[in-house]
Amino acid sequence: MASARRDFYFRNRRWLLVSLFVIAWLFLPLPMVSTGKRIARLLFHAAGGPSPQWWERASYGLAALLASLGAFWRTWGSAYLGASVVQDKQLHTERLVADGPYRRTRNPLYFGNMLFAAAMAIVLSPATGAIFLVGMWILVRLFIRDEEAGLEDSRGESYRAYRAAVPRLAPAWRAQIPTGGARPRWVQGFCGESMMWMFAVLTAGIAVTLDRRWYANGLLWGFMIVFPLFLWAKRRSRRETKTP
Repeated sequence: MASARRDFYFRNRRWLLVSLFVIAWLFLPLPMVSTGKRIARLLFHAAGGPSPQWWERASYGLAALLASLGAFWRTWGSAYLGASVVQDKQLHTERLVADGPYRRTRNPLYFGNMLFAAAMAIVLSPATGAIFLVGMWILVRLFIRDEEAGLEDSRGESYRAYRAAVPRLAPAWRAQIPTGGARPRWVQGFCGESMMWMFAVLTAGIAVTLDRRWYANGLLWGFMIVFPLFLWAKRRSRRETKTP
């Protein structure tokens, strides 16, 4: 019972993240000036340039870049961890993955979440973007706390040594530990994180068109395309995990 209370946030992370996204999407259609547009106006008045629209596209382009980097870090981590483990509500402490991006940061998936939250903060209004960014930071800290407690209880000294060598969230420029020789499953990792790539593409659409309705109009068609890929990756990872 004590263990269940301790990993409450990790076990319920899916619904906590969905709730945060719902809050953002409720405010997205409202006619509020986005952070990206406000930044563009400030830069145009301060530095000049071709036009305010040029700076606005540059701001949303930055958001698209951040969303793509977030998707990449999550894909890289999922390729080593496995889609079924990434999406499972149970905390897996039976093995310690310390290869690929895990040689640079202990939490590449959550680092990807923070990059994506920074991208969303540009697309949303300043107030809503701040709520989303701070909310993601709080949730990430709670998820990491639950995971670290479980890994320390299960892996003991080996995890404490890994924790001492590798940064918690922001990745190191160079790998901090030797490679373990694990092979990434890139196709599975990409399909498992296809929803994140969908958001990156939709954000790029906003940078090109300056129309935030790309999110609202593209979500339905995007989910129809990426959801089967997500399910395939999860089932494939589950079968590989069960194979001796």
